[in-house]
Amino acid sequence: MSNYFEVKNVDFKVADKTKVKNVSFSIENEGDIICLLGPSGIGKTTILRTIAGLEKIDEGSISLKNQILSSKKINIEPENRNVSLSFQDNSLFPHYTVEKNILLGAEKNKDSKNKKIKFNEVIDLLNIPTILNKYPHQISAGEAQRASLARSLITQPDLLLLDEPLSNVDQSFKEEIQVNLKKILNSLKITTIVVTHDSYEAFYLGSKCGIILNKELKQYDDPYKVYHFPNSVEVVNFLNRGILIPAEVTSPKSLENKDLGTITGNFIKPFPIGSKVKLLIQPEDLQHDDKSNLKFEVVDRKFRGTNFIYTLKTSTNHLIPVLVHSHHIHQHDIDEKFGIKRPIYIDHIVCF
Repeated sequence: MSNYFEVKNVDFKVADKTKVKNVSFSIENEGDIICLLGPSGIGKTTILRTIAGLEKIDEGSISLKNQILSSKKINIEPENRNVSLSFQDNSLFPHYTVEKNILLGAEKNKDSKNKKIKFNEVIDLLNIPTILNKYPHQISAGEAQRASLARSLITQPDLLLLDEPLSNVDQSFKEEIQVNLKKILNSLKITTIVVTHDSYEAFYLGSKCGIILNKELKQYDDPYKVYHFPNSVEVVNFLNRGILIPAEVTSPKSLENKDLGTITGNFIKPFPIGSKVKLLIQPEDLQHDDKSNLKFEVVDRKFRGTNFIYTLKTSTNHLIPVLVHSHHIHQHDIDEKFGIKRPIYIDHIVCF
């Protein structure tokens, strides 16, 4: 069975400068949502522009629904791809009202026999009915971004490309938009590639996530595996959800760290006994226990609503994050001692 969309061995370039090299990934099914994560300037937007047909390729191929869109010899024009690209900086026409801007998307697909999405449905989804009669200069950046997104949705493309679609949306409203966006994309089976620098957004929206670092697609997998089974130190550092500490493998199920002592669990990748490794400790790996004799100094405490993340300083000056539910009885202050439950067991041990 062939994939719905596929990129094979493509160098993504702008003005002959390679932004991301030798990229391969696929979307298996119509309606799947994938997310590409990476820092600013890494080439994420270039990938979207190339898929949309705004940049050409000279190696590999890009195909959609078993049709080659781009290769060294083939380049389907953007208007003939039925691929819709919504830019981070909205591309609304300043002399049209918001409603007229959105309806331009409907006009593009007016002859489609498979009209599934209604204008009012999109407007309500994105909560923009009050700005329809306004012009782009009269609305906020977040409202303009949602209007641009509405126009892209209403075209009913075979492939929707979203470049940082919620970057200008207020944080208090962002989660609601994410939920609604995912719901409508899934219900209408609109295959989508989302570019973002927000890992939480990517993990929620995407059935697959790709991490782009140093001109390469470093990892492409489901969000759970990207978070819990990062395949390189680079991915660990980019996600910034843990710390690497030195340890020595002592058995097929255990290792030893100077500060934490013996740690048991299941290695994601086996190492020979005696190997010196870097062990990934994520905030949820260790458990709080005031009665434990293993105690470290609290140097920072971050309140996250549903939980706290304490940063503990060990005797060898490593800073270890530990997640604790926000309703835990004893909230520790800076400079207090914080106990770690023993024995330490980590279900999936990630080492490098």
